[in-house]
Amino acid sequence: MASTEASKAPNKVYGTFSKMPAISEGARVEKRPLTRRQPPASSKSRIIYVSSRTPFMAVVKRARKQLDDSLKTTDAAPKYASLHSRVEALQRNSGGDADSAAVTLAGTGRAIEKILAVASWFEQEGDCEVEITTGTVGAVDDVVASGDEEDQSRLRKLSCLELRIKLNKTVLHQIYKNKVHGVRVGMRGYAQRPHKTSQSDSIEI
Repeated sequence: MASTEASKAPNKVYGTFSKMPAISEGARVEKRPLTRRQPPASSKSRIIYVSSRTPFMAVVKRARKQLDDSLKTTDAAPKYASLHSRVEALQRNSGGDADSAAVTLAGTGRAIEKILAVASWFEQEGDCEVEITTGTVGAVDDVVASGDEEDQSRLRKLSCLELRIKLNKTVLHQIYKNKVHGVRVGMRGYAQRPHKTSQSDSIEI
């Protein structure tokens, strides 16, 4: 008999979210701000928190600015160092400090779609590498009851997405070599040969 009842019991699927219980009539839910994870003091990786209302290009420009600023740090190279010096410093620090030239974007809920769009943007850039990590975070909601009932708090689970963007040191070194050999470099790090007008290109009218 016990085995029959156990077989009829629904199987719990791990990794899924259970539905929140209904609140009493007249009560309202107040959502607390999410607790932001702070990076370790020894880490130089930067965290940008993205919401559904954050403009797309604002996120792109902020991430790009922090990536570019990581090449100008005193640990990487002097202030007016050449691109070659910065690339060499970046390669020296690649083993002991891998986060020195990386930025992390984090978002939950409806902001996940925007972070995926940012990942696609930087994936098309010639000097960047992207890594995506999924997870869950806990959010606390306050249930404010009406009348003489006591207020309650409940924990809610949210899907979270982290995007890690870092500079590709191999591509940066190639950009330096292109500049040395007189190859014009495009906005996204791709080499572009300068166009030379020849006699066959001229048109007589």
